[in-house]
Amino acid sequence: MTRSAVRVVLVSAVLLAAVASGSVVADGPAHSELGSETFAQTDVDADRIVLALALQADGSATWEVSYRVELATENETAAFEQLQSDIEANTSTYLSAFRDRMDRTAGTAENATGRSMAIENLTVETDTEQLQGYGTVTYRFQWTNFAATDGDTIQAGDALAGFFLEEDSRLTVSWPDGYEADSVSPEPDERRDQTVVWQGPIEFGADGPQVVASPASSFPTLAVVVAAGLVIGIGIGAWKRRTRDKSGGDEQPASGAETDTEPSEDTGPESEPEDALLSNEERVLRLLDERGGRVKQQEVATEFDWTDAKTSQVVKTLREDDEIDVFRLGRENVLVDPDESEL
Repeated sequence: MTRSAVRVVLVSAVLLAAVASGSVVADGPAHSELGSETFAQTDVDADRIVLALALQADGSATWEVSYRVELATENETAAFEQLQSDIEANTSTYLSAFRDRMDRTAGTAENATGRSMAIENLTVETDTEQLQGYGTVTYRFQWTNFAATDGDTIQAGDALAGFFLEEDSRLTVSWPDGYEADSVSPEPDERRDQTVVWQGPIEFGADGPQVVASPASSFPTLAVVVAAGLVIGIGIGAWKRRTRDKSGGDEQPASGAETDTEPSEDTGPESEPEDALLSNEERVLRLLDERGGRVKQQEVATEFDWTDAKTSQVVKTLREDDEIDVFRLGRENVLVDPDESEL
């Protein structure tokens, strides 16, 4: 891959981000249909395009657009490293071109939905994942009023009317903590705790990828009543035992004294720490142990609802610390406990 070819790939990434959020062609007229194919006419095929948006309670959305290029040869790696240097040296230029397109895109969506919109906090970064052998150019930004809100309900999708994904593209939509999806359309390829995933090729139609989310229904009353009842019951039982012991005189059998001072189950060995108390690396090692010392890297990402980039970084750290071995199985990475590794 030549340096100019990688530049073409980068331009496709920028334009794809625009198409994912509105109908705009650089220096050209708007289109009535949105899709990645309009901007994929390059000498280099897109190895992987990931569009991820996280909905916020106020209707805004945090966007992440990652364009991934496989680095299978030394020339491709060198070209991408040059591209990284160019972006670092001319960051404002890359951001300016991207912002122009996104501003026009938001303007188109603004006119269609009637909501005032803006693109804010735009950044760009590059990364090279040596383990999996690809380079990424990632743009992140905040799109205000991307989704409609009705009270606490978030209704997303109308800003992406007519959007479609090509092959080797992926769209993920997530919603805030404490929310649950009331409806998702069309049926996603994958559902996680707070995320839905569509894999291309897919046409979303005039309504776009629809996600309606609202605060999760909570029914703590019964649980609180039961817990309170247990606490009260335990307290009454302890009071009765103390009263019974006192009524029997000052001298109590040794066994009785031991019974009163005997540690409760709560003071026994500490239970396994909660996930929130574990580091990412510890969570992966525990999962590896649960899976018998061998697990696919993609399964790790799915299990913990991590991005591929985050998963790769955690795996890289574990590998450098000699906590795990990694080998290729077809196009996938497999994580192996060193004690179980046959490499």
